Amino acid sequence: MDNLEHRLAALLSESSPGDPPPGLADRIHRAVATRRRFRRALAVAAAAGAAAILVAVPLAVRGGNGDAATTANLSPTPASTPPSEPTMTVSTRPKPTITKSVTPTPDQANVNIPAGLRIEQALRRLLNVASVVDVENRTARGEPFTPAALGVDGTVLGTTPDGQVAEAGASGGTPKELGFPARSGLGTSTDFRTWTELHGSSAAQQCRTADGSTRTISPQGSEPGGRVWVDGGVIVGNDAMRQPWAAKGCAQVGTSVKAMGPASGVVVAFSYPHLFTADQANDKVLRILDVETGKVTAEHPLPEGVRAQNMDDSDQKWCAAASGKWFAWVADGMLRWMPRDSWGPMSTLPGVPTPTQGASPWMTAGNRLITYNTGATSFLLDPVTGTRYKSPVVMLAAGDWLLWQKGDGYRLANFR
Repeated sequence: MDNLEHRLAALLSESSPGDPPPGLADRIHRAVATRRRFRRALAVAAAAGAAAILVAVPLAVRGGNGDAATTANLSPTPASTPPSEPTMTVSTRPKPTITKSVTPTPDQANVNIPAGLRIEQALRRLLNVASVVDVENRTARGEPFTPAALGVDGTVLGTTPDGQVAEAGASGGTPKELGFPARSGLGTSTDFRTWTELHGSSAAQQCRTADGSTRTISPQGSEPGGRVWVDGGVIVGNDAMRQPWAAKGCAQVGTSVKAMGPASGVVVAFSYPHLFTADQANDKVLRILDVETGKVTAEHPLPEGVRAQNMDDSDQKWCAAASGKWFAWVADGMLRWMPRDSWGPMSTLPGVPTPTQGASPWMTAGNRLITYNTGATSFLLDPVTGTRYKSPVVMLAAGDWLLWQKGDGYRLANFR
């Protein structure tokens, strides 16, 4: 089957008087990548029980220039006339790297402090911690609980070994099961919960309001095992063909993002109202779209370390996260980030661990803190100081909240 797809793609790439639309080859590429991705095992639960290691590493700062904005029509309903092609803006090449070191303090060098306590001490040094509560590691019926998503209101969503979804509120305590199964695509907002529901080889994104009303919100299915982002009451994800979609809560079915045709890229990060899509196969750019206005607010070259891809290339494992102030990504063993307002300079931390077999790396971003999870190791990054905290367990950031493991349970901190 793969051979047939490659032959078909080669024929489509040859010009002829009767050429099909230019987006067809890209859709074939998306289909091949989707089928390969679905064959992979879903991400394994993060390991627990080892001590965290605090690492202070060199901080590389690379200069860069902001990019001019571009616009495109992204109306939820088709316009009467086709949208015009956006004008691509490409930033200038980065300036030579400047390096400075971050020196560890004496307590940072002490590796004998238990993992959960070390993270809590670090938070109190960096931020004004308003509260810290405990979240138990078992549900009310005694099932092990593994956190998978954290909301900006402090709600923690997770799963049990048999795939049941459970949640704990901002006050912590014992997670309660919600009565539906899910293995991926978990997200939470103040007035709804969302998850990916599998139907054999296909999947759909479900959304449930506080009164129990549930509807399918993905317009053309959802990527099996893929990420879903929730912020500002908006849910975004990729469909089965890895095309972006967005939905405002559970009220109605979401809208496919088709302002720039089928080559608009895939969602890699979301910070309301800005959706970040990476197009590695066609235009080879990172686009930033406003989900409220439907306009492309900026285009940048692909993030450093992210490779442009041809149809025969295997998928590159990389991930990103965004907040109102920062855009961060991990590619080729490097953790990089930059301020969004200037899109530079870029900061770099080397030595990011390779994801475990079968696991897909993923990131979360809060107003100040950023986390990176591999399935066996997680990093907590403070982008202001450039220091990171390394732990063998999952850590989640959202808004002014951070969740991490301490002993047999979890700690949930709120800071100002």
